[in-house]
Amino acid sequence: MNDTRRAIQDSALRHFADADYASVNLEDIARDANVTRAPLYYYFKNKEGLYRTLVRTTLEDARTHMDALLSADEDIFEVIRKEYGYCIHGLGDYRRIWYPGAGAPDCRDEVQAFSQWLIDRKTEIFTAARERDELSRDCDVAELVTLIYVFFYGTLDTLEFGQRLKGFNVSRLEHSEEWFMDIVRERYGVHS
Repeated sequence: MNDTRRAIQDSALRHFADADYASVNLEDIARDANVTRAPLYYYFKNKEGLYRTLVRTTLEDARTHMDALLSADEDIFEVIRKEYGYCIHGLGDYRRIWYPGAGAPDCRDEVQAFSQWLIDRKTEIFTAARERDELSRDCDVAELVTLIYVFFYGTLDTLEFGQRLKGFNVSRLEHSEEWFMDIVRERYGVHS
């Protein structure tokens, strides 16, 4: 990918991550990328084309990254810890892009396909870990996958919501990975 196209995509990623679709302005993206609007239209045609490109590339990036994390030859709890951390610090950044608000082009099918792939992949990995006795024999893999999603979305929503509440200590959520892993080890770990 050439430098101009990359600069436009990087700028657009920031803008779409920070605002809903309707609020994103192509002029601002071009200015932030230090280009005129001409290359933006040359590479992406319009705002919808740019947005759809971002959805596609972020989904590809997330799939590649998640597959590498889940396929790692490490202790299953380390795999789960790293996967959860990436969800909070990587996928969390893509959430606004994948769920951009009213007026955005409909990319739900692509996001749904990624989510289904990820659920299937986690189910496969955790089932194999249970068979290798890395997870308890009575580990309900569907429950574990569901717990990961509930904890992940709950943490992200609480981070966003909690920043608007006086007296709520958002910094406590910096330790959500530790809390999460304590719960997972206790519930799904092999205990002697």
